[in-house]
Amino acid sequence: MSERKKTTLPPSSSSKGQNPLILSFQIVFSKLVYIVFAASIAIAFSIISSIFDQLLFFYPILVFYLPSDAIVGFILANIIAVLLGIVVSMNVYVFRHSKIKIRNTSLLSASSLSVLSSICVSCSSLGFFLISVLGTVGVTVSAFVSNYQTPLRLLSIALLIWAYYSVSNKLTKSCVNSYPNSSK
Repeated sequence: MSERKKTTLPPSSSSKGQNPLILSFQIVFSKLVYIVFAASIAIAFSIISSIFDQLLFFYPILVFYLPSDAIVGFILANIIAVLLGIVVSMNVYVFRHSKIKIRNTSLLSASSLSVLSSICVSCSSLGFFLISVLGTVGVTVSAFVSNYQTPLRLLSIALLIWAYYSVSNKLTKSCVNSYPNSSK
């Protein structure tokens, strides 16, 4: 009777007594590919968010302008960008390296809500697009997102933390060691 080992734990870490959130982070980000992937997602989302919030301009010259009333939104958008990079990178790791059945909701719900809520819809050209395509509904959505942008960003951060917790639990529970019984 052969028993097989089902672990992908790094050899330097002791899984006994270690926090599963930290352990799963170490497992995924022990490979350079996932670090680069998470950083590129975070940087891309931060740039896109800054463009839509009208903080970053490329024409006629490259200008970044952060007024005092946009500091909180900028900080929250960058927190979302970093969390989004971590969550997406961890989900890619789980999809590629394990046979875990993960629901798409842990990736898509938090990620899509954070993208949509962190963009100031009424302040950007996206607001005009929504208004012209959706009419009255577009005006309502634009006004809602504009008025509740900070609470929606906080909700996005909470959803991304929940998604991180969810994928971390699935990842660490799949890394259970099964060693042959030494009492035989």
